[in-house]
Amino acid sequence: MDPSLFRYVWRHSRGEQIFLLLVILASLPFYWISLEVPKHIVNQAIQGGAFEGGKQTARLFEMSLSLPDFLGGTTWRIFDGIELTRVPFLFALSLWFLVLVLINGAFKYVINIRKGILGERMLRRLRFDLFSILMRFRPEDIAPLKPAEVAGMIKDEVDPIGGFIGDAFIQPIFLITQAGTALLFIMMQSPSLGLAALVVVLAQAIIIPILRREQIRLGRERQLASRQLAGRIGEAIETAPALHTFGATRYVEAEIGDRLGGLYRIRADLFRRKFAVKFLNNLLAQLTPFIFYAAGGYFALIGTVSIGSLVAVINAYKDLPAPINDLITWDQQRQDVQVKYEQVSAQFSPERLLPPANGKAAAIPPADTPIQLTSVSVQDARGVSLLDRLSLTLERPGHIALVGPAGAGRDILARILGRQFLAYQGSVKIGDAEISSFSDLELSQILSFVGPDPLLSPGSIRDNILFAAQRRPPTLGDISVLVSDNAQYKTFLEARRSGNPLVSADADWTDYQALGIAGPQEVDAAIRRALDAAGAFADINRFGVRGRFDDSHSDAFLERFVRARQVVRERLASKGMSHLVDPFDPQLYNAGASVGENLLFGVPKGKKLHMDSLQRNPFMRSILEAEALLEPLIDFGLRVAEMAVETFAGLPPEHPVFERYSAIRPEDLPRFQEIVDSVHARGTTRALSSSARTRLLGAGLAYIEPRHRLGLITEAFTARALRARHSFRSHLPSQYSDEIEFYDPARYMRAAPVGDNILFGRISYGIANAPERVYALARGVVEELGLDKDIFALGLNFEVGKNGWQLQPAQRARIAIARALVANPQILVMENALLAFSSSEAEELLHSVRSAMQGRTLIATVASASQAEGFDRIIEFDGPRIVTRDIVTLAQSA
Repeated sequence: MDPSLFRYVWRHSRGEQIFLLLVILASLPFYWISLEVPKHIVNQAIQGGAFEGGKQTARLFEMSLSLPDFLGGTTWRIFDGIELTRVPFLFALSLWFLVLVLINGAFKYVINIRKGILGERMLRRLRFDLFSILMRFRPEDIAPLKPAEVAGMIKDEVDPIGGFIGDAFIQPIFLITQAGTALLFIMMQSPSLGLAALVVVLAQAIIIPILRREQIRLGRERQLASRQLAGRIGEAIETAPALHTFGATRYVEAEIGDRLGGLYRIRADLFRRKFAVKFLNNLLAQLTPFIFYAAGGYFALIGTVSIGSLVAVINAYKDLPAPINDLITWDQQRQDVQVKYEQVSAQFSPERLLPPANGKAAAIPPADTPIQLTSVSVQDARGVSLLDRLSLTLERPGHIALVGPAGAGRDILARILGRQFLAYQGSVKIGDAEISSFSDLELSQILSFVGPDPLLSPGSIRDNILFAAQRRPPTLGDISVLVSDNAQYKTFLEARRSGNPLVSADADWTDYQALGIAGPQEVDAAIRRALDAAGAFADINRFGVRGRFDDSHSDAFLERFVRARQVVRERLASKGMSHLVDPFDPQLYNAGASVGENLLFGVPKGKKLHMDSLQRNPFMRSILEAEALLEPLIDFGLRVAEMAVETFAGLPPEHPVFERYSAIRPEDLPRFQEIVDSVHARGTTRALSSSARTRLLGAGLAYIEPRHRLGLITEAFTARALRARHSFRSHLPSQYSDEIEFYDPARYMRAAPVGDNILFGRISYGIANAPERVYALARGVVEELGLDKDIFALGLNFEVGKNGWQLQPAQRARIAIARALVANPQILVMENALLAFSSSEAEELLHSVRSAMQGRTLIATVASASQAEGFDRIIEFDGPRIVTRDIVTLAQSA
C-alpha cells in the first residue's frame, strides 16, 4: 500500500480529478454573474438606475467586445440587447437570475454526482487492494490475525476513507474557488466590508482547526476501541462452546461491558467537544451578518455603498460561510482519514508478501527436479530450536516419510515443504527457484498440502473439491461472452475502472488440464477418482441416497428411479427377501412406520404437518376424533410413557438406547414422569390438562410396533387407522395442499429422499442383517440401471456448512485429501493429515493415497518407521535434528 492517501488517490483517479477541475473552472463565470445580477435588479430595475432621465425603455443583455487603448481601442458590438420597459426589465433580470441559479445548481449536481461515483469507485478499488494484499500474506503472518478485526477494517474502517476519496482534491478546490469568488466580489463592492468578512473567515480558519485537534485524537481512540471490541466479540463467538461448557458467559459479558463503558466515555467526550466547536463556529459565522447590517447599513445611509451593492454583498456572504465551514470540515476529515489510512496501511504492510499471481503461464519445474534444503533453521518465539541447520536433498519423484514425535522437526519440515511456514532461515529450492518466490498460481500447479485441520468453505462437496482447480484465468474470449449485453458491458467497464477482476467468479475458472480431463462433462468423473483414492466414495453415496432432487429435474429423469423401485421389489420377491421390507401400499398398514406416518401416508413438505407437531394440528385431531382414534392414541402414548419411564430412568441422555427404541426425547422424560404419576393417581387420562394430553398423543403417534413391542397394533386398530388415512386425504383442506406429498407407488416423490423413493417402504425391524442385505441388493439395481452416477452427483451437492461442521472429522479429512489429489499435483505434502482415523484406517488410506500418487512425489509425516514401510525414503527426526536418512526401497523391505 502507498503510505500516502493522496498519492494513492491521484495515481488511480487523476483523469477524473482533472475533468472535475475543468468543470469547476467552467462554473466560476456563471457563479460570478449570479452574484452581480441581484445588484442590477435593485439598482437598475427597482431603483430605476437604467431609466434615469425619464427614459421609458432600457436595453438588457447588450454585449460588445473592446480592445485596450494601446491596441487601438476598437469596439465590436456582439449583441444589441433587448429593449424593455421597466416592469418587463425587472422580470427579465429576475428570470435571468433564476436561469443562473439553475445553471449553478446543475454544475453542483454534476460535480457532486461525479465525486460520489469517484469515491465509491475508489472505495471498491481500496477494499479489493486490501483483500488482494491479505491473500499474499505469508501463513505465519495471517495466522495471528483476528478474522473479525480484519473483516471490520476492510468493510467498515475504510468506509470513511472511501467517502473522503471523492473529495480529496476536488472538494478543497471547489470550496476555495466558491469562497474566493464570493469574497472577491464583496471586496469589489466595498473594501471595508470585504476586509471585515476576511478577518472573520481567517479567524474561523485558524481557531476552529486548533479546537478540533482534540476531536481527532478522540476519534482515533474511538476507532481503536471499536476495532478491539469487534475482535473480542469475534473471539467470544468462536469460543462460545467453551464459554457455555465452563459457565464463563457472565465473565465475558462483564468484560464486554467494560469495553462498552470505555467506548461510551470516549464517544461522550467526543460528543461534548463536537458541539462546543460547532457552537463557536456558528457564533463566528453569525458575526459577519451583524457587521454587514450595522456597518453596511451605515455606509448605505451616507451614500458610500449603494443599496443594490449592499444587497449583493449580503447575498454573496450568504454563500460564504458554507464553503468555509465545509473547508474546515474537509481539513478535519483529511487529518482523520489520513490517520485511518495510515493505520490500515500499517496493518496491511507486513515485512514480506508472497509474490503476486500475474495470470501468466506458470513456469512449472520438471517432475524430476529435486528439492534442495540448505542450512534451514527455525526457532519459536521463545528462541527454542525447531529445526537446526538442516541441509537435505529430496529426489523426485519418490515417496518420503518424515518420522518422529508430533511437534518435532518433522512437522515443521512438512509445513515448510508445503509452504505453510516461511519464517525460516536458509534456503528451500525446487530446482533453481526458492519456494517462497513462487506465486500461489504457480505453486498450486506443482504442490498440494493437507494438514491436520481440514479447511472447508461453506458450499457443496463439489465446490470444495473443485476449489483446487479454480485457477485458470478466463481468456478474452470468455470475457467477450460475459459482456455480450449492455448491462454486463457496464459491469465490465466499472470493474476495469475500479481495478477489480474483469471476469466474475461466475465465469469458468476450472483448470481442466490439471484435472486431466477434456471439459466440464468429465468433472464428476475426476472428482470420483479423487474421492475413491481418499476412501470417501461411500460417504458421498450416502449423502446422495439421503438427498432430494430439485425441481430442475424432469419427470422423465425421475421416472428411472420409479423403475428402480419396481426392479428392487421384483428382486426382493425373486430372492425370497420380500419380508425384509414393508412397502408403502395405500391399502395396507405399514408396520415399520409410526402411527402418524401411517395416517399421513405421505411426506410432509411444510411445518403444518411435520411429525414433531402433528399432535397439535387441528385438522389431524378432527380426523382422529371423527374416527374415534383420539382416546386410543392417548392411551398408546401413556403406555409408551410408562415404558420409557420404567426403562430409561437413570440413563444418560446420550445413551444410544434412546435413539433406537424411545418415542420420547431424553429432555422430555421428567415431564412424562409427572404425567404418568398423575394418571396413576387419578386412574384416567381424561382428567389431564390439555397440554399433557397433547404430549401423550404425540407419543402415541410416534409408536412403531416392531420397535416398541407393546402389542398395541391390532387388526381392529389398523382398520380404523386405514379409514382415518382415507378420510385425511379425502377431506384435506385446500390450505394444506402444498404441505404434503402423498405416497403413490407409480410416482416419484420429490419431497422424499432418493433412497426412500427407491426402497419405497420401511426395512423390517428385528431381522438380522436386514438393512445390509436390502441395501446391497438396492445398490446392485442402481448400478445396473446406471443411476449410480446421478446419485453420486447428488451426493456431491451436499452442503458442508461453515468449516465443514455438517461433516464428521473423518469425512472432512477425506474430502480435504480428495481436494489435494484432484488436480494431480507433482508434490503432495501430508502433515498429520490422518489424525481423524484409527491406525488401521490411516494405514489403509495412506496406501490408497500412495497408489494415487504413483510416479509422483509424496511427503508424509508418520509416527514411527513401521508405519512408513514401503516408502522410498525414511527421514527420522529426534527433536529439531535428523537422526537417520535411510533409503528404503520396496525390494529391500521385502
